[in-house]
Amino acid sequence: MNSISARFLLLLAIAVFLPPVADAQQTLAPAFAGESVNALGGMDCDDGVVLDDGSLESGYGWVPSAVDGRYVQRFEVADFRSRKMEEVCICWTRTQGDDEVRFLVELYRDRGGRPARSPEASVEAVATLVPAFPDGAFYSVDVSDTDMQAPTDVFYLGVRWNPSDDVFFFVCVDQSEETPVVDGWFIDDRADEWGSVLESNDPIFDDHRAMMIRARAVEGYFPLVPILGTWGLVILIGTICAVGILVLRRGGKHG
Repeated sequence: MNSISARFLLLLAIAVFLPPVADAQQTLAPAFAGESVNALGGMDCDDGVVLDDGSLESGYGWVPSAVDGRYVQRFEVADFRSRKMEEVCICWTRTQGDDEVRFLVELYRDRGGRPARSPEASVEAVATLVPAFPDGAFYSVDVSDTDMQAPTDVFYLGVRWNPSDDVFFFVCVDQSEETPVVDGWFIDDRADEWGSVLESNDPIFDDHRAMMIRARAVEGYFPLVPILGTWGLVILIGTICAVGILVLRRGGKHG
């Protein structure tokens, strides 16, 4: 009995550090083209946290030489009804003939005022019938089956795709003067760290207000295990391992 308990504790300690697994790929239709099979609530997450005014003035993308491009937007847990995300909506547009883009919706913890390098959770999706600029459309991604929780009070949600395969696709951008400014971040495979759209010298970001990335959280969600910071996890794992070793030793003495 003691040996089984110790093994369980050690397995639990290992499981805490397992990387997040991407959910099964979702194929999505645009909001204006009828009801998506993945849609939850509002087709464009209008019943969730919305930081844009719904108008598309520009878009952020990558040159085809990039193979890993990411854009994320800053969010705060206080604006949501819980930490667990249920639906994320991304507005896409394009400038070339291909109208289908494969992408990942990703959530990042805050680390020192910027996104962490690796995501906390990731969900695969495909957007079809993406309209050409100046039009755009929201795509609703169901993340309810994934443990996509905000681990810090400030966190980041956004997209990641391969611009060398899906060429000249863009995340829609709101540049309306009336929209409050929301910080956004970007990184690709050629960069060592995230860059802020508010601190960049690139003129494409000059009139930035908000990326058209929205999200909705599960109502009344209370995790069984509280979300811990880095040092909290270290202490928890150390404690579990110490207890497991102690139980094993005691079991050996009585065996």
